Amino acid sequence: MKCCRHAIALGLALAAIAGASTPAIAQGSQDSLVDIAYLEPGNPAYRPIYERLQERRVLEDLREFLAPLRLPRRVLAKIEQCGTESRPYAPGGPVAICYEYIHALEKFAEKIPPEERTARGVSREDAVVGAFVQVVLNGMAHAVFDVLAVPVWGREEDAADKLAGFLMLQFGIENARKLLNGAAYFFEASDRTWTGSDFSDVRGTDAQRFYNYLCIAYGGDPKAFRHFVQDDDAGMQPGQRTKLRLDLLPRSRAVRCAGEYNDLRYAFDQAIMPSVDRNLLDRVLARRDWLRSDDGK
Repeated sequence: MKCCRHAIALGLALAAIAGASTPAIAQGSQDSLVDIAYLEPGNPAYRPIYERLQERRVLEDLREFLAPLRLPRRVLAKIEQCGTESRPYAPGGPVAICYEYIHALEKFAEKIPPEERTARGVSREDAVVGAFVQVVLNGMAHAVFDVLAVPVWGREEDAADKLAGFLMLQFGIENARKLLNGAAYFFEASDRTWTGSDFSDVRGTDAQRFYNYLCIAYGGDPKAFRHFVQDDDAGMQPGQRTKLRLDLLPRSRAVRCAGEYNDLRYAFDQAIMPSVDRNLLDRVLARRDWLRSDDGK
């Protein structure tokens, strides 16, 4: 699909999180309108994260991969110590990813034993990478909405989540499966207790965000992500029903997911594609080594 090919220019920006071991480069792509900064943390516990992200050139690759997006002004993406796990995007401001969040998600992923996977197939690495990609793409989505003056109906946080999920699906099926599964796990396994007042939050509940990510994946490719959906009741005896699995998408929602995905695809083509440099996009897509393991392969 034409729109999906172009979405890769935004989506692959985060692919290197899986591990690029080449040294950090001070000067990045001159074509990009994204500035980057790794701010040294004051807490020594975050020092290894700071050094690891610089070594893997996460932000340098973000800047290079976002180069086809022609923004009317520059945007700063930075990783810093925030004093809290998140720092909401403010109009005209930077996209900030917090060391506290990265530290927390690494600890959170330890719920999955090493060398094991959850019932839906999520590994510890998938959980870390997927959650990190999700939060960075979510932050960049807010910046794109702001800079391009994209109209958003409903809650902007919901729209940013949808754009992040849509972009993750453009990584290619195998990578998309790991990223979307990992991102969904972060919300699925959340131990946050919601109170009545929490439902006034600008974000949906963790459970709602979990099912939304599964729906985007299934809507974009029902065959590749069929294991994200609860089996139906075919072949059951009268009076019997399939036991509901909370880690899968109910059929009642799954039948709507193709339409939800098509809405996302149309919105992307209409609101964002006019700001993409097609020639530069082809140059970016010509590079084949976005996904590299720590040994450089």
